[in-house]
Amino acid sequence: MSNRTRWILSVSGGVLAALPWWGLPVTVLLICFVPLFFVEDDIQARQEPVISLLPFSFIFFFSWNMTVCWWIARIHILGGMSVIILNSVVMSLVFLLYSRIKRSTGGGVVVFVILWVSFEFLHYRGDLSWPWLSLGNGLAGNIRLIQWYEFTGTTGGSLWILLVNVTIYSIIRNFSRKLRTRADYWLAAILIFLVVFPAVVSLTIFNSYSARSHPENFHEHQQVNPAQPCGNGESISTYENYAGTGFLILQPGLDPYRNKYRDVSNSQRLEHLFSLIGNNIEEGTRYIVSPETAVDSIWITDPDDELSRRIYRFLEQYPGTVMVLGATAFSSVPRKGKSFTTRRDEKGNYYDIYNSALIFYEGGHMQVYHKHYLANGVEQIPFQSVFRFLARLSLDLGGVSGSLKRGEGPQVFTSPHADSLVFATLICFESAYGEYAARMVNKGAEILIVISNDGWFKNTGAYRQHLRLSQIRAIENRRSVVRAANTGISAHISPAGEIIDLLGWWEEGALPVIADRNERITFFTLYGDFTGRIALFFSLLMVLNFSVRLVLKAPGRK
Repeated sequence: MSNRTRWILSVSGGVLAALPWWGLPVTVLLICFVPLFFVEDDIQARQEPVISLLPFSFIFFFSWNMTVCWWIARIHILGGMSVIILNSVVMSLVFLLYSRIKRSTGGGVVVFVILWVSFEFLHYRGDLSWPWLSLGNGLAGNIRLIQWYEFTGTTGGSLWILLVNVTIYSIIRNFSRKLRTRADYWLAAILIFLVVFPAVVSLTIFNSYSARSHPENFHEHQQVNPAQPCGNGESISTYENYAGTGFLILQPGLDPYRNKYRDVSNSQRLEHLFSLIGNNIEEGTRYIVSPETAVDSIWITDPDDELSRRIYRFLEQYPGTVMVLGATAFSSVPRKGKSFTTRRDEKGNYYDIYNSALIFYEGGHMQVYHKHYLANGVEQIPFQSVFRFLARLSLDLGGVSGSLKRGEGPQVFTSPHADSLVFATLICFESAYGEYAARMVNKGAEILIVISNDGWFKNTGAYRQHLRLSQIRAIENRRSVVRAANTGISAHISPAGEIIDLLGWWEEGALPVIADRNERITFFTLYGDFTGRIALFFSLLMVLNFSVRLVLKAPGRK
C-alpha cells in the first residue's frame, strides 16, 4: 500500500464518520473505521514503527472533527481550531495506543473497541469534556433505530457501530484468502445478527411505545423533519382534551452577535418576552419556558432586584402559571467565600456570575438552577482553577466573558400548583450529557426542559445537531422534552424521540404545546452508562497487561 493510498483511505474514512451529523444515512458509520484499520494493518505488516501511524490517524480524526464541527471555527477561528485540533490529537493517541497494545499482546481489533468506548466514557468527564462526537450521537438522524438507547444510552450506540466496523473489516481481510473456512461463515452470520437484531428490536419498541403512549383522541400523528420546519406556532399534531401538561415555548429570535447584547437593552428583551407571552398564552398553559440567557444581570441575592419584581408583577396577570427563565444571574459573595471565578466591582464587592434557569411563580420565592457543564473557552477556561493566568484566554462573544461559576449538579423542581409536576432543566450543552439527564430523572423529573441559545452557531446547521441530542435524552429516559431555543429550533419531543411540534430556525414566536408526563424509570436511567464502565474496567486490565509486558522485556531483565 502506497502512502498516497494511505492518505486517501484515512481522509475518506474520517469524512464518512462525519456525514451522519449532517443528515446523511447513519449506515455509513458502520464502515467508517474500516479504511483506517487497513492502514494500521499495512503499517504493522511492513514492520514500520507505531509512530509512523500518527499522521494517518490524525488526518482521519481531523477530517471527522473538522467536517462535523467546523462551525466552532466560524464562531471564533482561534478557539474553534484549537478545540478541533486538540480533540483530533487525543483521538489519534487512543488509536496509537490500540496499535501498540495490539502488537505487544497479539490482540485483534476488539482491543480498539474496548479502548474507544472507554475513551468516550472518560470524554464526558473533566475540564476537556467534549462528547459532541460520541459515535452514538451520529445515529440520532434515525430515532426509530435507536429505541434501545433506553437500555444502553448513547455509549451502546457507539459499541454497536464499532462492533459492526470490526466485523466488516475482518470479513474483508479474510476474503482475500481463496479457501473459505468455517470462521468466515460465522463472521458473516455475526454481521447479519449485529445489523438486523438491534434494528428489529428498536422498530418493535418504537411501534409499541407510540401505540400505548398516545391516547385515542391524539390523531394526525407524524414525525417532523427539522430540515423542513413549519410556520410560526403551527402545530404538527392535533390535540383534543389531551391529558397532558400545557407549556408555552418562547422563541424571541434575537441575534446574539448583534442586537441581543448591543442594540436591544435588557429591559427591552424582557418586555419582548412579555409580549410573546401575552399574544400566545392559552387557557391550558401552566408553564412558560424562555431560552437560555434570555435576560441578563438578575441579582438572585437581591430581593429588591428590579427585573425580578417586574416578572412577579407580570405573572400576577396569569395566576397558576410557572415561568422558567433563562438568565445570566449575579450572586453576591462574602470575602471568605470567593473562588477563582469570583469578580470584584468598583466598590470592592465580590460577586459570581452564573448561567441559570430561574423559576418564578406568583406568590412564591424564586428557585434557581445553575448550569453545571460550562462551555470551554467562553463560560470556562479549562484548568483555570490551577493556572489562574489562563483567565485572559477567554473568548468574548458579546456577552459575559471569562469563567462563570459552575452549578453544583442536577436539581429538580416541583410545581407549587395542583398538578405537582416535577421537572428539571438542562441548559444548552448539558443536553449532550446522558448520565447527567438520567440523574435528574432519578431525582423524580417527569418532564425535561432544555433551554439554549443556538444563535451562536449562526446558520451552520449545527443547531440541528444540537436538537438531536435532546431527542436522544428523550429516548434514554422516556421523558417528554420541552426545548426553547432563542433562534430555534424550539420543539416538543415525545418520549419516543419524535418531534411533535416545532418552531423553525430563526423564527420569532411562541409555541403552545401539550407535553406528556411520565414516571417510568428506564434501565439506562437507573444504571447509567454501565457499558462505558465495563469497557473502562477491561481497558485498565489491558493497559496493565501491556505495562507488565514492557517491564519484563526491559533491557537488563532475564
